[in-house]
Amino acid sequence: MPAYKKSNFGGAFFFLSKEKKQALSIIYAFCRLADDIVDEGFSDAKQKLDDLRKELDNVYEGCPKTELGKELLKAVKPFNIPKQYLSDLLDGCERDLKTPVRYESFGDLQWYMYRVASTVGLMCIKIFGYKNERTEKYAVALGYAVQLTNIVRDAAEDAKINRIYIPKQDLESFGVKEEDILKLKDNRRTKALLFFEAQKAQELFIQAEKLLPKEDFKAMLPARAMGNTYKAILAKLIARPCRLDDKKIKLNKIEKIRILFNTWRNRL
Repeated sequence: MPAYKKSNFGGAFFFLSKEKKQALSIIYAFCRLADDIVDEGFSDAKQKLDDLRKELDNVYEGCPKTELGKELLKAVKPFNIPKQYLSDLLDGCERDLKTPVRYESFGDLQWYMYRVASTVGLMCIKIFGYKNERTEKYAVALGYAVQLTNIVRDAAEDAKINRIYIPKQDLESFGVKEEDILKLKDNRRTKALLFFEAQKAQELFIQAEKLLPKEDFKAMLPARAMGNTYKAILAKLIARPCRLDDKKIKLNKIEKIRILFNTWRNRL
């Protein structure tokens, strides 16, 4: 079974033609590889990312050297995916190598979220097809919402590897110290902080939905399926309520099918 089918992106593939499905699976494989390089603790992670950058250059020069590069060319060329999106994605992944991971403000965090999430959304809509340039703003906002949901959900998991994505300014506002996050102190203050970040993610989902032009509503059915999947995860986080522990929130198969059906039903 392809890796994407086990991910929260699997629903998007359900609504695509064979050609678009293949292109998106290649993009997913590239993004997954970059993410794995920085997350799995390779001692030569920086070199691996540099190698990926060189192959990206080869792809856009029309002479890929690796199997992934050859497959990537089949995706980026017919759908006119800009090299900058993939390059920005690698910049975002590389930022995770600079430990400890910390962000001063939400504006600083947006730099990161754009690169690791919004760029993926921008590549996806190239494959899905759109008419109105405003849909690009929708993809960027949806990327922010999805990534902030991930940050809230994975706060404990990230803390174990000395990564705190929640901005320092927000920690200070709630009287939470870095040590509270790193030591997984699940108390009133950390719950309030995570709830605040979750509410911010909810607002970003609302902003994204408002940005989606009517003429691209149907074409963005796969994107809306992905967005609705993460909105459901966020709703579970808030209902728990938000807690700083490593019990990862997931959707079961029935919940995912229900989201796909409801998204399809609201396709026009």
